[in-house]
Amino acid sequence: MATPLDPKQIVSFEELLMSQVVQQEALTRLLVEKGIFTKEEFLEMVRVVDQEMKKGRP
Repeated sequence: MATPLDPKQIVSFEELLMSQVVQQEALTRLLVEKGIFTKEEFLEMVRVVDQEMKKGRP
């Protein structure tokens, strides 16, 4: 039988999404600061991935 969820542990979709956005931004900034890639390289990859996803390609 399923375990009931504790209402205090349930988060909204917006809270979950915002958490992901904050984590992604922190990780991106850290990688740019460490010189792993440039902001421009990151933005180009975002465009590439966006185009691939719109075409249905991984």
